[in-house]
Amino acid sequence: MIRKLIVIALVISNITVKNAYSQNCPDNIGFENGNFQNWKMSTGYTEIVNGKNTVDLAEISYAVTDRHTILKDSKVLDPYGKFAVVPKDGGHVAVKLGNDGTGAQAEGISYLLNVPLNKPEFTLTYQYAVVLEDPNHAPEEQPRFVARVKDLSTGQYIPCASFEYIATSNLPGFKKSTVDSTVIYKDWSAVTINLSGYQGKQLLLEFITADCTLNGHFGYAYVDVNNTCGELITGNKYCKGLNEMNISGPSGYKEYNWYNQDRTVKYGTGQDLKIKPAPAEGALIYLDLVPFDGFGCPNTITAVASSLDYQVQTLQRDTVCSGSMVDLLSSKYILNKTDDFDYMVYDDKDLTELVNKPTITQSKTYYVKATSKSGCETISTIEIAIYELEKTRIINPSMVRYSESVDITKDEIYDTKLVGITRTYYTDKDAQSILDHPEHITTAGTYYAKLTSKSGCTKMVSIEAKFMAKPMLIVQNPASVCVPNEVNIADPNNFKASDEGFSFSFYADKDCKLQISNSEKIDKSGTYYLKATHTNGSIVFGEITATINSLPTISVKKPIEVCYPQTVNLTDKTIYNGSTENCVYAYFTDAALTNKLSRPSSVDKTGTFYVKITNSSGCESSSKVDVVINELPTIIVNKTESIFDDEYIDLTAPKIIAGSKNYVSEGYFLDSDLRTAIADPSKVNKGGVYYISLTNKTGCSVSAPIQINIIPTPKILVPTAFTPQGQNNNRLYPFLIGIQRLVSFKVFNKWGILVYETNTLQNSGWDGQFKNKLQPFETFSWFAEAVDLKGSICQSKGKTVMIL
Repeated sequence: MIRKLIVIALVISNITVKNAYSQNCPDNIGFENGNFQNWKMSTGYTEIVNGKNTVDLAEISYAVTDRHTILKDSKVLDPYGKFAVVPKDGGHVAVKLGNDGTGAQAEGISYLLNVPLNKPEFTLTYQYAVVLEDPNHAPEEQPRFVARVKDLSTGQYIPCASFEYIATSNLPGFKKSTVDSTVIYKDWSAVTINLSGYQGKQLLLEFITADCTLNGHFGYAYVDVNNTCGELITGNKYCKGLNEMNISGPSGYKEYNWYNQDRTVKYGTGQDLKIKPAPAEGALIYLDLVPFDGFGCPNTITAVASSLDYQVQTLQRDTVCSGSMVDLLSSKYILNKTDDFDYMVYDDKDLTELVNKPTITQSKTYYVKATSKSGCETISTIEIAIYELEKTRIINPSMVRYSESVDITKDEIYDTKLVGITRTYYTDKDAQSILDHPEHITTAGTYYAKLTSKSGCTKMVSIEAKFMAKPMLIVQNPASVCVPNEVNIADPNNFKASDEGFSFSFYADKDCKLQISNSEKIDKSGTYYLKATHTNGSIVFGEITATINSLPTISVKKPIEVCYPQTVNLTDKTIYNGSTENCVYAYFTDAALTNKLSRPSSVDKTGTFYVKITNSSGCESSSKVDVVINELPTIIVNKTESIFDDEYIDLTAPKIIAGSKNYVSEGYFLDSDLRTAIADPSKVNKGGVYYISLTNKTGCSVSAPIQINIIPTPKILVPTAFTPQGQNNNRLYPFLIGIQRLVSFKVFNKWGILVYETNTLQNSGWDGQFKNKLQPFETFSWFAEAVDLKGSICQSKGKTVMIL
């Protein structure tokens, strides 16, 4: 989007013109009150109606933020034109109408003006600067600024006093912004409106700003109105004795042409002109005014040349109250004030420090300078003094002891005699809170006396009431102790004083009548009372608490004896039933309670131990605890020999547990839990693991397993017949039962001849041959010898028939 910005600032200016025949304008027309008093404000919108720009405004009762803005800081610059938002040669207050937002917004302000009947010439001067964004729309769509005057008697706007500035790049006097090349602006410009001929009428002064009708571009203005309304031509009255005239015409015109009465002499051109030599006394001066195209009407105005012979006269001396604001420009002080002169007041003879309405705080001489338009000057002085009351000084009362009071009503606290002066007393410098009993002040601080003279002058003076510091004593209760210890409440460490000048006495009662003689050895808990007497006679009372805590009660029940490897739990609270509750327990191995027991919950040896309990007050009690861990019997179970399955073993035989000791009874069981007893431990003939238990005199038992091994009875069996030539049973050999090895197996014939012998079964037995010959059918004898499972020799013999 291409946009152009035109800045127009409109200010209605408070301009003081030298030698102007002037008349004050209506109240606050130049916003000199810093607000919109007597002005009406409005907001609305702009739009196109029937091809024409229309601004619809509605009156509002308050200024809208950022749309009706009072400006006072002349150092602030417009962001686009970089000119001051308050004109340097205008008043001290200006108005910004509108903003650089968009939205087809419109803003307005208006002032109802009554033109005086007794003024043949009446003018209104304003300054303006305008900011309009120029989007190159059609003219009726462009942002604009309107300044106009309506004659309410006819309802018509005065043509030569009504102007409309529509955003175009060819508006007279506009420049491009150095901030944005699409912006053009117009710095402050002055316009004078000639309202002569409207005497006795009501006129409505209006200023309006409007954005573009298409919602996208803005316009705003600055306005400052002159607070002085008067003649159109100023400076026509010149100083007597000076042969020149400095004359000025109204602002806001394109051309100024100055002539004598018959127009035979053209004095010159321009709004301001020096005419030398000055026209003759009473000569008529003509000024032709040519407006800018489209902004006003041509006009010719006149003025009469006259000389001035004037010396300003002032009130020489005045006495006022200190702090008064004095208007030294008023007729009270300027005795021959005239509209032909401007008046300024200075507080130095070099006329460099301008003050018109000074606030008087000291006696001083002020200087009044009266200056005409033509430069005539006259100076006079005014001496302003303040009433003697202002010189009154306070001599603060002397410091008193904290138990005494201060009287601030005494005459001696003032350095002068206060004759005819009324005094009232307050607790605050704003005199809002009355001080009761100023003659009897007991609290240190600053108090205030309001001195009022018969002339009504007042002065507020401050009076300091000071007291010696009350001796401070901080009592810190001594540390609590445990019975049978005692508390020393007189210990100096119990007290922190503001100085060392205290002596103490202690009492059992609050009235401090029952003095305690043994304050270093208090053996009873309670609150005691002290009286601290300072060397300066001051007495401070206080309380001190002695706390003597009871010892906790400890009751110990001997733990149940246990058998090794069982342990005793000394932390079991049932051991201490009857002891003080909620105590902390600690366990030790020595009576001095120096060596802590490492595992009090699992003590594994007999001995005397010690327990200490500590209550919430830190008091302790202790007691011993006897622990018994009984020893177990020593059990030795000796290994038994294996027995044959037709034999018995006696587990009760002494040899079985030979070597065992420290027992008084035995038990024999089938299971390791020792629950099932052996029916007859003296006759056991079944293999397996059995258990023997030994119990000592303390009831402690120990058990051990014993293995019983049953082996078969040894037997050597040989068949009664065999057939060497058969398919089966064709070998003769012994069958061994319960035998660990064969020693010999021998076979004899009927004549006793040894026909076969072996000591092993590896050769499969005798095959019926002797010396490689098969023996005949007959009966043979055999003899066998072997070692049984116990290692004993076992022999057997018999006969066998060899069948062929």
